[in-house]
Amino acid sequence: MRVVLANGVFDIFHIGHLLYLEQASRMGERLVVSVTADAFVNKGPHRPMFSAAQRAEIISALRFVDEVVIVDGPLQALELIKPDIFVKGQDYIDKIEKVHADYCTSHGIEIRFTDQPIFSATKIIYDRLRFG
Repeated sequence: MRVVLANGVFDIFHIGHLLYLEQASRMGERLVVSVTADAFVNKGPHRPMFSAAQRAEIISALRFVDEVVIVDGPLQALELIKPDIFVKGQDYIDKIEKVHADYCTSHGIEIRFTDQPIFSATKIIYDRLRFG
């Protein structure tokens, strides 16, 4: 059974998150989603808006998600889950941190990227505030 790991903050869940996770689920037989703990979220004004427990509960309600864990970040998730595939959105194609890429390489974990449109919760929020 091929285990797929998807990682993110998932604050203010939106269509981009749904498409990313749905596509990730089709890359293997089991999808584990790691949600970044509150203390490790890049803090912006009022961010995260929802606690890690609340964000994890939303993700776990998706029919194609098999397990949700709350972690400090991707490295902890990789070490905990030991997936066959680590998947990120296409906006990370040239932005995978070296420590994550090195871990995947040394442990035989394939890195894949989804090809759904890029959405950003931060951009959505600020565009709405700025333009109404």
